[in-house]
Amino acid sequence: MRAARAYQRVDQNTSVMAADPVGLILLLHDKLVQRINEALRSIESGDIAGRGEAVGKAIDLIEKGLLASLDMERGGEVALQCKRQYRTWIALILKASIESDSDVLALVAAQVREIAESWKQAKAVVVGSGT
Repeated sequence: MRAARAYQRVDQNTSVMAADPVGLILLLHDKLVQRINEALRSIESGDIAGRGEAVGKAIDLIEKGLLASLDMERGGEVALQCKRQYRTWIALILKASIESDSDVLALVAAQVREIAESWKQAKAVVVGSGT
């Protein structure tokens, strides 16, 4: 079990080091969906500690990853909209955790996947144009 975790950490670290900025944003979105899904499973199984851990990790990903990566000076209105969305996700995740509301968590997960898909499409356009 310990070896599998070590391999997973090496694989994750390699993915992060090899990723471009958009790739890092996509990794953060993927991890966020994973954490939200963990919280959902914990709500369904009644695992309060597991729910708290998953919610804490999800919020850390938003605060220390997504929010921290915003360049408010150069990002302009897009950065401001992202900041608002990320803060809304934090509020919704906390509300869902407190109320054991799996519907709200599912909604946030769907929104995260939708935003990630937009990033993927934007990356494909940039890569396709040779820029």
